[in-house]
Amino acid sequence: MQNFGKAPLLIIATAIVTIGLIYFADLLTPLALAIFLWLTIDGAAEVLHNRYKIVPRKLALPVIMIIVFIGLAVIIAFISNYARDFAHDLSSYRLRIDQVILQIYQTFPQLGAPPTIGQLFDKVNPARILSGLADTLKGFGGEALFVLIYVLSLIAAQASLPRKLVNIFPNLQERERVIAIAGAVRKSMEAYLWVQTVTGFMIAFACYILFLIVGLKNAMFWALLTFLLSYIPAVGGLVATILPALFALVQFTSFWPAVIILGVTQAIQFVVGNLILPRMTGDSLNLSVLMVFLSLAFWGKIWGAPGMFLSVPITVMMMIIMAQFPSTRAIAIMMSANGNPDVDLKSRKSGNKN
Repeated sequence: MQNFGKAPLLIIATAIVTIGLIYFADLLTPLALAIFLWLTIDGAAEVLHNRYKIVPRKLALPVIMIIVFIGLAVIIAFISNYARDFAHDLSSYRLRIDQVILQIYQTFPQLGAPPTIGQLFDKVNPARILSGLADTLKGFGGEALFVLIYVLSLIAAQASLPRKLVNIFPNLQERERVIAIAGAVRKSMEAYLWVQTVTGFMIAFACYILFLIVGLKNAMFWALLTFLLSYIPAVGGLVATILPALFALVQFTSFWPAVIILGVTQAIQFVVGNLILPRMTGDSLNLSVLMVFLSLAFWGKIWGAPGMFLSVPITVMMMIIMAQFPSTRAIAIMMSANGNPDVDLKSRKSGNKN
């Protein structure tokens, strides 16, 4: 009965937090990305220092940070330029798009009279959409300045964090428990990012070879897009297989290249997603499939693309934290994949010290 009495308070608190997440999205989204990047950069710097002892820890951190931000800038510039060029050259595809539409409506006569490309453009203008995509990516590039400032601030505050923890948690046992929980969250995020990066590269490389064999134009762009979409669970892989196939319909006079691209990319996604990814992930995330979809829908709804990218790490962090409190432990159990949301805090803590 006591837990049921707390249910209304929990619902009200959840509603208030959700409203706050939506209302302050412009402020919180760069901060959330900055925290994720900070943990990623700090973890990568630790790996670089441990593997190559000749590289000092203070030098490894700025080196990794420069590499990450240069890489992001190159990716954003590449996709923005391609989207604008594609929108500019779209007129050369108009005749082929008309032919594809006619073939589809001839195959399925129940659809009625086929519209022209001009009629479709009145409703959905690809040039405007692609130009909007380019502007969005440029906007993200501008927002990256705030992300960079947040990351630098977090790195600067990192040095004083141990002293702050001592003042906040004077009890040694309680302080070690908090450090262990934070270490578990960090390790889960690092594991997720590592797995998604490796498997995403595998998928993108295999798809790039396929695009070259088939003769798809701008194979590097489609492979890069496939790699980026791999960070979005479930939906990203589906979109990454459909978009190149749709472009193949426009480029080639036959349906077969599109069918081959769609079928083979789906097979690649299936093999990596069902055979390789589970072996690499293991129990490091321990998040149920239902929660993956729910978190993707929830965070994508309130924060857009950044929310979809951060949905799994944020949800795993929430599950680990809620498992430590009796009032929210039942929720954490329901969120977990195996019904046991607990993590080995002792091993996490010792892992952080190494």
